[in-house]
Formats: sequence, structure tokens, C-alpha cells
Amino acid sequence: MKSFISLEEAIDILDANVKAIGTEEVELIKATGRIISEDIYSKIDNPPFNKSAMDGYAIIAEDSNGCNEIKVIDKIFAGEVSKAEVINKIAVRIMTGAPIPKGANAVIKQEDRKQPSKLYHLKDLGGSAVYNVFQGDNEFVTLKKVIKENENICFKGEDIKKGTLLVEKNKKLNFADIGIIASTGISKINVFKQPKIALISTGDEVIDVGNILTEGKIYNSNKYSIISRIFELGYSICEIQHAGDAEGEIGSYIEKLSEKFDLIITTGGVSVGEKDLLNEAIDKINGKRLFWKVKIKPGSAVLCSIVNNSIIISLSGNPTAALTAFELFVKTSLEKLCGKEKIEIKREKAILCDSFNKKSPQRRFIRGRVEIREEKQNVYITQVKNGNGILSSNLNSNCMIEVEAGNKGLQSGCIVNIIKF
Repeated sequence: MKSFISLEEAIDILDANVKAIGTEEVELIKATGRIISEDIYSKIDNPPFNKSAMDGYAIIAEDSNGCNEIKVIDKIFAGEVSKAEVINKIAVRIMTGAPIPKGANAVIKQEDRKQPSKLYHLKDLGGSAVYNVFQGDNEFVTLKKVIKENENICFKGEDIKKGTLLVEKNKKLNFADIGIIASTGISKINVFKQPKIALISTGDEVIDVGNILTEGKIYNSNKYSIISRIFELGYSICEIQHAGDAEGEIGSYIEKLSEKFDLIITTGGVSVGEKDLLNEAIDKINGKRLFWKVKIKPGSAVLCSIVNNSIIISLSGNPTAALTAFELFVKTSLEKLCGKEKIEIKREKAILCDSFNKKSPQRRFIRGRVEIREEKQNVYITQVKNGNGILSSNLNSNCMIEVEAGNKGLQSGCIVNIIKF
């Protein structure tokens, strides 16, 4: 096992040991938020036929010259097909989305014609009413606008050609992806399986919310923040346990859960105190420790192991340290379990809008809030107090600002790397 290593080396070790967990076929309607495991190509042209973009009249465009009166011989709605053929001085009344009838090469909008030349009286209870009703070959319209050939027609394949790549492999599917896949008639797709995740919090000093807080005890905030973050990322957590500070109890939980879970997250017990027992617990159940301690602050105390092919990521019990390591190691491991080719930390550039006047002997991550202004990313420091256990530093933050090792301070206006939540 390696210890006190760089962040880059820790990521490489994880990348070499975390494997995708396979694929499954799911119904398209249930695929939102899942990671697609194959490229999806359009099976059809979309639209699949030439169709009207307007309510109006399908005509031959040259008939719109000179305010011509045109005979209307049929009417079609979306979903219907006209058997009529359009020739000179002949039109078909057409609604938006209906197929263009044979012979027509343009659609004139309903607003660009004068009222029909004939009106028909229909008897109604209590009197009579006047309606514009299509009556076979008795209706005529007068066009009052000149239009060009192909005007107001959506052509076959105009939106999407058959064989076009719709969604690339490894994309997390959103509503737009689902809609465009549905438009090509696909009802089922292959996605990466959802990882089975378990959480074990540790510590005799930790009690659950809802209990009376007695002297020396603290509430288990890590449990709730980590579970909520997992939900935010679109995953589910299948098992939640708490173990006291007893080597055998912690090891027993891990060994049992490792038989059926892909990833086990633990909190607490990874530092150097007398009750930091995770290293010994992993050894006792014949697990393989990959690395322990990384040169970052906060979150240095992190242990990554393998037990029965299950990845175990053991985070600090200190809230800010735990959440920092979660973003760097847990989130990225989950992405690879779900099919991403490589574990990597996604960084973006932003303009720092505050100064950070503190030396950083090793790499540091501080909480910030990024905003878009004038098409540029500006980031503000939200972390007023420092310390691994300062939970309030997470409030109002949506990213971490990365400060390189050896940095003597950051000045407002400089460009920094940020990691978005």
C-alpha cells in the first residue's frame, strides 16, 4: 500500500482498480439520468415525409401570382393522407403536420387568402347559422400573397437524416436525449447498470438526528450530507449502517456488505488516533489497501481498499474533509463504475473575485461560488472559516477552488482552477 501520495497518483491507482459494472436494457421512458452504453443512430428520416409547417392551402407556387382564385378539392389534417393531386388552379386545404399532397410545391398560410367565395347555411335548433364549410368541389379561395416554391414545407429528413448520430455513448441522458431517441421509434436502449452503494458511518461519539444530544456526542451530519449528495448525482444508496469504534464490528460490516455491493463508503476512523481502526479492519478481513493519505487539504485522511471486488473508500469523519474527498474520489469512481472510460477530475477556469492571503504548503481546496457574468466565469470565496470540521463552509458554495502546493496566496483577478459540484 502507498501512503501520503499526490492527488494525481491516487487518481491513477483508483483508475487502475475501478471497473465498469456492465450494462442492461431498459425501457426508454425509464432511462432518464442513466448513462447510455452505446451510440444511438436515427433509424428514420425526421420528419419521415414532406409536411406542412402551417395551416393553409397546398398549392403550386406560381398560382399565387396575380391574386388568382383557386379551387379547393380536399381537406387533410395531421395523421391523414390526401389522395387528391394538386395541379394548376387547384388546392388542398391542409393543416400543420399533414403530408404534402402530390403535385403541390408550397403552402400558403391561411391568413394569406381572402375568405372563401361561397357560404353555406346549416339549419340549427332555434334558427340558422352561417359557416364556411368545405363542400366537395364548390369552394374557392383567392390568394392575396405571392409565395415561393417550397415555402412553408418541412422536408423529409430536414431535422434529422436517417443514420445520424443522436446520442453518444457514455452520455447521461436528459429529457432532450429521451425525446430525440423516441422520435426515431426506439423503445428500449442499453445503459450501464446503476452501482450498488452502501454507507457505513463509524464512531462512538456519533448519534443519529432525532435523538437527544448528550454530553460528548455529535449528530451524524456526514450521513445526511453524503446520502443527499449521492441522490443529487442521480444514484441510489441501498444500505446504511453505523458501526462503533470496534475493529471487529467495522470489519464485519465491510466484509458482509462487500459480497453484494459495488462501492462501500465509510466515514471516520482513517486518521492516526487510537480509535482510527479502518486500516486494521481491512487487514483483518484480508482486504487489499490501495493507498492511505493524500497530499491535499482538507481530506488528506482517506483510505481506498478492495474487499471481494468491492471498492471501499473510507473518508474522514470531519465534515469538510469528508465532502472534499467525496468529490475527488467517490464521485469520480462512481462515474467510472457507470461506464466512463477514465477516472478524472473535471476542472474549469474562472476569475477569482476575492483574495486568499494564506500560504498553502500542500494542495488546498477551498469552497467557492461560481457565477457567469458577461460570458465569463467569476468565482467568489464562500469559505470564511477554515478547518476540516467547519461544516458551515459548505453553505452557498457550488464549487471548490484549487490552490496549488507552494502557493503564497491568491490575488483578486487571477485565473484559478475550479471543480464544480
